[in-house]
Amino acid sequence: MFVESAFITREFREEQIPILEGVTCLSVVNTGTTIAIINGVTIYPTQKQILIPPDGTFSKVQLELNFLTSEVTNDPILIKRSFTVKERNRILLIYKKLI
Repeated sequence: MFVESAFITREFREEQIPILEGVTCLSVVNTGTTIAIINGVTIYPTQKQILIPPDGTFSKVQLELNFLTSEVTNDPILIKRSFTVKERNRILLIYKKLI
């Protein structure tokens, strides 16, 4: 039996994560500037986390994504580093999918 698969890299902003089907492995990179919580796993900015290791199986994956945001204080350093929501809340999904 011959099965084709492909690595797919997609960036998502906010909470627009689709349901992924035929996934054999899944890694997440937090490319934003806020903490992301995906299916209960905390992922800090620039951190990469493997959510589904490559074990030879495939499945349908539904991700629950939340971003932790903090209040901006009167600290001038924090005001200089203010980001738009699109820059803050981003993740990169890297997954292998059966095609």
